[in-house]
Amino acid sequence: MPKIVDHEARRAEIVAAVWRVIERAGMNGATVRSVAAEAGVSPGSLRYYFSDQGELVLFAAEAMTQRIVHRLEAHPTEGDGLARAVRVLEEMLPLDENRRVEASVWLEAIARARFDDRLAALKTAGWFGSRYLCRLAWAHLRDLDLPNSPQFSFGSDADENAVAELHIYVDGLTLHAVTYPEQLPSDEVRRLLRYYLTTRL
Repeated sequence: MPKIVDHEARRAEIVAAVWRVIERAGMNGATVRSVAAEAGVSPGSLRYYFSDQGELVLFAAEAMTQRIVHRLEAHPTEGDGLARAVRVLEEMLPLDENRRVEASVWLEAIARARFDDRLAALKTAGWFGSRYLCRLAWAHLRDLDLPNSPQFSFGSDADENAVAELHIYVDGLTLHAVTYPEQLPSDEVRRLLRYYLTTRL
C-alpha cells in the first residue's frame, strides 16, 4: 500500500526546522539544504513546501502569521483597556527569542518583496493585518467597538489618524529593537510601548 503522508504534521515539522535554523544561523543561513538537514529529510522532499530561498521566506512568513494569530486567540480577556491593548501590540514586538526571529523573518520578507512578486501579496496582507491589530489595540484603549475585519474603519478621522500613528510607532519600535537590541532590550521596549499608550488615554 502507498504510504499515507500527514501533510499537516509534516508541515509542522518543517516549520519547526525552519525556525531552529533561523534561530541558529539567521535568515541568510536558512537554505533549502540546511532546513532539509535540520528536518532529517532530503532537499527533494521539501519541494512540496518550497524550492528556493524566496519560497522558504514566504513559507516562514506565513507560519509567523499563524503563530501570532494562535497567540492572540489564547489571550485572556480580563484587564483594563490599557492592559489589553498592550497584550495585543506586544505580539508584534521582538520581546523574546521567538518574536525576535518572527520580526527578522518579516523584515526579510518585506525587503525581498521589492524584487520577488511571490512576496508582494504577503506584504500587502501583512500591512492590513498589522493595521487591524493596531485598530484592535486602539479600540481596547479607548473603549470603542472592536474591529471585526481588516477592512473595518472607526468612521472617525481622529481615531483613524491615531491608529495610523500607532501603526507607524509600533513598526518603528520593532525595527529599532531588531537593529539595535543592545540599546532597546525587551524591558525598554515594553516601557516605551506603555509610555506611548498612556499618553493617548
